[in-house]
Amino acid sequence: MRPLWLLLFAALLPVSANVRAEVPTVTVRGLSVNFSPFTVAATPGEHVSLEVAHDYSAVLNNTPQRNPSPGHWLIKAPTAPGLYSLIVSNGADSTMEINFFVTTPASKVQRGLLNGYRIGPPPPGHKTYPELYRAPAGFIEVTEELLDVSLSPHITLRQILCKQASDYPKYVVIKESLLVLLEGLLETIQQRGYPAVTFGVISTYRTPWYNKTIGNVPNSRHVYGDAMDLFIDLDSDGKMDDLNRDGVHNRDDVDLLANLAEEFMSRPENRSVYGGVGRYGKTHRHGGFVHVDTRGYAARW
Repeated sequence: MRPLWLLLFAALLPVSANVRAEVPTVTVRGLSVNFSPFTVAATPGEHVSLEVAHDYSAVLNNTPQRNPSPGHWLIKAPTAPGLYSLIVSNGADSTMEINFFVTTPASKVQRGLLNGYRIGPPPPGHKTYPELYRAPAGFIEVTEELLDVSLSPHITLRQILCKQASDYPKYVVIKESLLVLLEGLLETIQQRGYPAVTFGVISTYRTPWYNKTIGNVPNSRHVYGDAMDLFIDLDSDGKMDDLNRDGVHNRDDVDLLANLAEEFMSRPENRSVYGGVGRYGKTHRHGGFVHVDTRGYAARW
């Protein structure tokens, strides 16, 4: 596992400092990733396949990983849950840093609790899409020292946490596909002239227990770890900005952001992060926001 001093030092750096000038394109879990840092979650002992150009190496916590064929690496997750450092590099000018989280197995949840943290029962799954609604196999343990770890260049672990009140450690589920979607969507937003460096977040991961307490449907994508309710907040007032610059904050701003999300998902190269887009207007509790997820098929509301 990474020493605590290294995690704290990394947390003090600006997010942009984590981005390398040159980053290899790595394929992992069917996702093509070309930014750094990135995050992978694996169960203890799991073998994670990674593809990259043949002249690269993959080193997990200073241990070179198995290379069964040119350009193909097999990363064996340690047996102890925690955060490990995976470095993919050509030894010269191109490196990707991967936060390799080994999860606490879901089998450790007893009577809805994991080390005192309330998880609740597993989600019900889906008869039509059973593979797309598989209950999480494990949970990332989060301590206060890990909150500002960058999961990707513009998303931190703090933004993923469930909002239920509890002591530490807390536990989350995060699917790699959500990080690829968020980084790609943010890049699209920046290209359209909005200098956002991250998203304002209403909700990301929810434990099934918390999801039930707020009256959401049991099969919400939030309990599967691949959904975020987000908005653009350049002025840091905690609400959706006037994105279309018409002088008012209303549903039109939500629609503009949702349209960008739909446009991004519809590109052929982004099929691996295809999923749901929902539009929500402002209420007395929050401003308008957009739901995105990577469920694997189109859902619009």
